[in-house]
Amino acid sequence: EPIGLDLQQVPGIGPANARILAEGEGDDKVETTHQLIGKFLMLKGRDVTPIEHCDMFWHWLAAKGGNAGRKNVVLALAEETENF
Repeated sequence: EPIGLDLQQVPGIGPANARILAEGEGDDKVETTHQLIGKFLMLKGRDVTPIEHCDMFWHWLAAKGGNAGRKNVVLALAEETENF
């Protein structure tokens, strides 16, 4: 199934987390699924292991304030981008 724009299509993101992710300015503001995937991929450095990568994204989500569903969001994006 194609990836849509609506953040709430991502497991673990409901209305509250979508609102939290949309707060901020510039690169810190995430309003679409594509922007969220981009944020996830930006954290992947050359020498970063998959576990470190997921941990960094988990901590980024925590810093944004998204508490509920964080594990599901990380897992969904890791699985969706695994082939990259």
